[in-house]
Amino acid sequence: MAGEELRGATVAHNEAYRAWRIKVFWGCWVMYATYYVARVNMSMAQPLIRDDLGLDDVAMGWISTGMLVAYGVGQMVNGMLGDRWGARITVTLGMVVSAACNFAFGLSSGLTALIIFWTINGFAQSTGAPMRIKTLANWFPPEKRGRMMGLLGTDYQAGNLVCWLLIGLVVLPLLSWRFAFIIPSAVLLLGLFFFRRNVRNEPEDVGLPPIEATMGGAHGGGGASSVSDEEGNSWRFILKQSVGNPRVWLVGFAYFGVDLVRYGFLVWAPTFMYDQGAPISETAYKMAMMPLAAMLGIVISGWATDKIGGRRAPVISVMMFVVALLAFIYPRIPAGNWFATMACLAAIGFFLYGPHLLMGATIAMDLGSRKASGAASGLIDALGYAGAAVASAGTAYVKEEYGWNAAFWMWIAGAVLAGVLMLLLWNYKAGTNRKYA
Repeated sequence: MAGEELRGATVAHNEAYRAWRIKVFWGCWVMYATYYVARVNMSMAQPLIRDDLGLDDVAMGWISTGMLVAYGVGQMVNGMLGDRWGARITVTLGMVVSAACNFAFGLSSGLTALIIFWTINGFAQSTGAPMRIKTLANWFPPEKRGRMMGLLGTDYQAGNLVCWLLIGLVVLPLLSWRFAFIIPSAVLLLGLFFFRRNVRNEPEDVGLPPIEATMGGAHGGGGASSVSDEEGNSWRFILKQSVGNPRVWLVGFAYFGVDLVRYGFLVWAPTFMYDQGAPISETAYKMAMMPLAAMLGIVISGWATDKIGGRRAPVISVMMFVVALLAFIYPRIPAGNWFATMACLAAIGFFLYGPHLLMGATIAMDLGSRKASGAASGLIDALGYAGAAVASAGTAYVKEEYGWNAAFWMWIAGAVLAGVLMLLLWNYKAGTNRKYA
């Protein structure tokens, strides 16, 4: 009789887990997609802001750099705070502030005001990435994270795609560039409503056992972790698993290279095409190829790492070396060759964003454990956004002094750096007997 009751309780818990995992997954997906709508709007509007306000590329580079530096610092701060406060509080604050900054940016004209509002937006936006990692690490065991994160990683690509098509094909041709920021502020608030309705920080918040109790065997199931919750929530444990973990730093420095090339294309490729004579609508079509192909690349790369036993580094290294080759080819394509340009951008999106998600999300879960995954993700992302900041202002300076080809060589160097550093973790995979896996 007792055995039947236990089996019945287990079945009920499994059904509840499945239902909540679906809700939490989509809540985090929508949250991060809407964050991107209020972030990458800058890259499409950038050449029009420059021309309308009489700014140069260096000034525009500093606007984006302020955002990216604040985002990187915020990743560390908000990742650690979120490990203590939970995602619901941290994300709510971030999305409200980001919406307000986008709205204020759309009403501003002075360079100082533009830098201030976009910098604050960067800090607010930094609540999103580590909190979606933190939350999903609480709900999904290690053996399901590669495929789950592969599917989740389509969120910011969808945000990219919707933003670039909405801004590039509708808003900018019909309205002022200012609406490229005012409209996304409303989108953010809708995303926040959906997030709060569907997401809970961890299974315990809805009366379910902790994730360790569902793993069993080598993962330390049976609910044994519940006696160690106080240790797992301590600052000492969080710092040890993140700042005190050499592998986290290694991945972070490799992520510097990933975001150097990623933000090179994200921030400056539309301006590169615009300067070649392409109208904004044509630029939007071409740039849309990156997130479309990236979705497929993210899903396939996550699946591939699970297929080789949870080893992320081999997939990342190979894909980043391919990105370096593609970044060499792209500026050598004639400006009028639509097909070759779109095919190259699609290939860059495919090979670039799989490593980006694996390093910033899946490996952060593996290295930080679920109790410190927010802090590990925050540290890795902070180092990545240092590379993004270099890509933003650095590209402007290099382009002004030495031309576009030199800027592309800087991005190529970032891709090679990432590929080489990840070779050092070639055989690493998530442990199977650690607490808070």
